[in-house]
Amino acid sequence: MAEPKPIGRTLEQFLEHMGAPPVSTVSTLASRWAEIVGPALANNTRPVEVVDGVLVVACDDAMWSSQIGWMDGQIKTRFAEVFDGLEIRRVSARISS
Repeated sequence: MAEPKPIGRTLEQFLEHMGAPPVSTVSTLASRWAEIVGPALANNTRPVEVVDGVLVVACDDAMWSSQIGWMDGQIKTRFAEVFDGLEIRRVSARISS
């Protein structure tokens, strides 16, 4: 019988296979969201996932979703500054319910 693996390692391998960044990146993204997008946007949006270079952002309403779209380039630049070596190709906004 195979030796059990620590769940953290297995989860990291699964995320890598799915094209997602490490768990530490996702938790850091949530805690540093205001630094990346600014306080007004951070109060009305939240990062949901990063998969295959796409950052998905949940927004309180269509106005904030539009703002995310307008700030696409700035968000990608700030993300790259905060997460040295990681790059997102696209930012996708969705209205949360």
